[in-house]
Amino acid sequence: MKSGLSAKANRYMEQHIIDAVRALRSELHGLAERSGEEIRTKAYLMKFLRENTSLRLEDEGQWFCAVHEEPGAKETVAFRGEMDALPLKGGASHLCGHDGHSAALAGLGLLLENRRLGRNIVLIFQHGEEDGTGGKICAHTLEKYRVGRIYAFHNIPGWPEGAALLRRGTFACASRGMVLSFSGTPCHAAYPEHGRNPGFAAARLISALPGLTERANRNGLAMATLIGAEIGAKAFGTSAGSAEVRLTLRAWLDGDLDALISSVTETARAEASRDGVEVSFAFCDMFPATVNDAAALERLRKICNGAGLGCIEVPEPFRWSEDFGHYGAYAKAVMAGIGAGAAWPQLHTENYTFNDDILPSALTLFSALAEFG
Repeated sequence: MKSGLSAKANRYMEQHIIDAVRALRSELHGLAERSGEEIRTKAYLMKFLRENTSLRLEDEGQWFCAVHEEPGAKETVAFRGEMDALPLKGGASHLCGHDGHSAALAGLGLLLENRRLGRNIVLIFQHGEEDGTGGKICAHTLEKYRVGRIYAFHNIPGWPEGAALLRRGTFACASRGMVLSFSGTPCHAAYPEHGRNPGFAAARLISALPGLTERANRNGLAMATLIGAEIGAKAFGTSAGSAEVRLTLRAWLDGDLDALISSVTETARAEASRDGVEVSFAFCDMFPATVNDAAALERLRKICNGAGLGCIEVPEPFRWSEDFGHYGAYAKAVMAGIGAGAAWPQLHTENYTFNDDILPSALTLFSALAEFG
């Protein structure tokens, strides 16, 4: 099912711009780079904007901004797109669609040429979204430009092609990678009583996870996914002296995620103490919940309707995480989804690629928000 663009939406579009953005997306796809390594991607985007727009480019090192300024403008609105790709053995691949997000953002730069909007526009081309490092850094620029509202979109397979997907409150979950390292005392496998094997404490912690998440599901979804575990080494003469458990914890709300982390931590310490072993904790891939500002969301909804974009209310937050949540600490922030197609391959799968047919919807959304948002 395709949502299609109405006559209202088509007024924002010119075919040569759509063609240019499609071609740019294809080029970016071939430049796929891991989080923190977006050197060629960034350079190509800056070159594209320098050659095709009069936007002022601000190079921030790993990332950059493109700025549309108008004399006497009383407000500033920002838009964000991501540049990084998923890491793979020996390289990277755009299996999440960030090539399409960045291309659409650059397309907004084309659409801003020779327009007077009564406001300043800042386009943020962000690095490091996949590992959660970029948003926290780039969000500070909202203070620099005194941004009042910031918008972003994510392509989402499994929903009607080109439709705007709106969600009140939490749009995408908070999540955190957690590594629990148990340390005991190795000994001869024939005399395990002379050592302290931490594998049992690790195993009991894993067995306790369903109960911990069930108790955490008071305000909405909270879950713990077992990513991996290792106990000892492949040495059959030695009882294990170390164990590691790797989890991804997520929840609809930041507070619920913090509570779940506390429960897992307390349980791990109790199980370790029971066997006289030690346990330590480390965290990675830390994402806050992406929570949409209520007033800005209503503004976006009206603009979508006025631009002829079909809107769908999403009943629950998406389980995946997005570091766009950091921007909400500095301005009114809203993330929308754009359906990639009901049967489109899912994100992060080997058959996925960005659906270029939704670029007109993305450009319409960004252009209408630039004018009225």
